[in-house]
Amino acid sequence: MVKRLYVRRSVNVIFITLLTLFLIFPFIPLIIWSFTKHWPWPLLLPEEWNISSWKYLLSVSGRALEGLSNSLIVASLTLLGNLLLGIPAAKVLAQIEFIGKKAVFSTLLAPLFIPYTVSIIGMHDFAIRFTLLNEYVSVAFAHLIVTLPYFIATIWFQFRLIGNKLQEAAVSLGANRWKVFLWIEAPLLLPSVLLGSFLVVVISLSQYLPTWIMSGGTLLTMPLIIFPFANSGDSSIVAAYSLLFFVPVLLLLMVYFLLVRINAKNNLQIGGEKDAIRANKHSN
Repeated sequence: MVKRLYVRRSVNVIFITLLTLFLIFPFIPLIIWSFTKHWPWPLLLPEEWNISSWKYLLSVSGRALEGLSNSLIVASLTLLGNLLLGIPAAKVLAQIEFIGKKAVFSTLLAPLFIPYTVSIIGMHDFAIRFTLLNEYVSVAFAHLIVTLPYFIATIWFQFRLIGNKLQEAAVSLGANRWKVFLWIEAPLLLPSVLLGSFLVVVISLSQYLPTWIMSGGTLLTMPLIIFPFANSGDSSIVAAYSLLFFVPVLLLLMVYFLLVRINAKNNLQIGGEKDAIRANKHSN
């Protein structure tokens, strides 16, 4: 038994180590390229090092902070749209039966299977006719088309797991719909909402074509800044921008795991309190 446990732990350690190396290795060439302009094959390391790419990135001409802030603003608006539209849609599709449900579900998930370029171009024409929409909102609408299917699919699955029994019991005790959502559904949905939100923000941050079409190239986000350098083959500048681009994603990932851990601890504490109450009742 002890030997079996030791083998299992060893396999887990090896697997986690290999997975960690697999995730870290792609960043090593990026870090090296960001500090050199010339790294010919088959040299293991460059012969000359410099920080010119980082100087340009942090300069006024580099516009890195502008691109990063624009990307985060658009991603925040996109996330807000997903929260407002995705959660109600997922609830209806998961817990309510109606005629044409499969057709509606297929339509909402259509951007996953159909090239979204056609939709984005049609949306661009719509945005031109309604000039009251500023660039941030227009681009966020385009990103919403791309990200909403992922968010709905994530929340829909969790609503399916929750079911209707807890809500029906709460309603029978006099709770209204808002209280049912706030006290029953929201805590159970939180892990899925956090995961869906993380996916939405990451996908939104990486969008190039929808941003370029909807803004006409005037709203500079990080992908729009990086693409010309990538097209020209300037690996050093691309590496520096890519590393900067990864910083908010890494921070979001840390926040996601932190919130999930806090939620798990709260649920464990609540479960322990319920068990203690039941034990007191039985003892009395």
